[in-house]
Amino acid sequence: MSFRTLLGVSLIVAVAVAMAVILLTILYLRGSISNLLPHELALEVDASLVRLFATQAAVLFVLAAALAVGIFLVVGSLFAKPMKALSAAMDAYATDGSRLVIEDVDDAPKEVKALAISFQSLIDKVEESHKHDTDISRVKSDFISTAAHQFRTPLTGIRWALEALEKEELTESQKALVSSAVGKSKDLVAIVGTLLDISAIESGKYKYTFVATDVDALVRDIVGSFEPLAQKSQISLFYAPTEGVVLPGAKADQDRVKWVLNNLIENAILYTPAGGTVRVSTESGGGRVYVRVKDTGIGIPGEDRANIFERFYRAQNAITVKNQGNGLGLYIARTIATDHGGDLNFAANTEGPGTTFTLSLPLA
Repeated sequence: MSFRTLLGVSLIVAVAVAMAVILLTILYLRGSISNLLPHELALEVDASLVRLFATQAAVLFVLAAALAVGIFLVVGSLFAKPMKALSAAMDAYATDGSRLVIEDVDDAPKEVKALAISFQSLIDKVEESHKHDTDISRVKSDFISTAAHQFRTPLTGIRWALEALEKEELTESQKALVSSAVGKSKDLVAIVGTLLDISAIESGKYKYTFVATDVDALVRDIVGSFEPLAQKSQISLFYAPTEGVVLPGAKADQDRVKWVLNNLIENAILYTPAGGTVRVSTESGGGRVYVRVKDTGIGIPGEDRANIFERFYRAQNAITVKNQGNGLGLYIARTIATDHGGDLNFAANTEGPGTTFTLSLPLA
């Protein structure tokens, strides 16, 4: 209910009460007079009282109507219009961050002016804080990018040197040591690559080449590439497309989507105990293509679900199973999905342990 409506209702109630009081007063006088005066004279006085009530009721109604119109105009000009403008400005800022000029507040009551000033001050502080956070993020991103670029060249050189050393005649212990060093160097180069991806994402330089993509063929190829890892981990990995349905093409950057699916399937295998299952399936609907990766692994605890896509975040049970990891994979994966106009989300399996991740992509 608006403020003007509330005032109107209050005025109507007040007029009704006033008329009821007048009517009760006249009824009381009529009863008293009829007992004090002769019958004929009492009838004349009674008629006069009726005319008096009708006159007062009419005057009161006219005055109430005039007062209602005045209140409507005054309240609308001094209170309703500026409050409506303030509300519109709040909605616009909450929706897309746009700042509207709040009009009609110059003649508003001081409480409304104070509210408008407080809102403008709040916006200034929010934008100042946002600018500060943006500057800090830019400095961090620049530092990560610079450091990653500086690390990548010497790390690549170290890896090449170690790989060359592997080809030399070495003892078994030396071979094992060099092989371990090669593996660690590859891990470091991969970490540097991930940091560069993060830097590119946050600076808006993460580029995509969108083309019509055969998702079915892409998924088959990726699942096949993970079969050796699944066998080594004693995991049953298989692709289960929808029977009798030709999957439509998706608008996607094939390399980026492949990166996302590699991350999801590798995580599913790594965090599923031996003897478990990883099932990849596809379907389409609602203008999108869906790829689901369902595992029977350790799952994601309820307290970690809200943060699982945050940068550098890893669930405690994941850290227990696999200590290595930087907590960036799912953050990058979801960013790639949303940049495609799709999404990446997950849900705990309704039957049995594990988690199902769902990647959605728009149709080509």
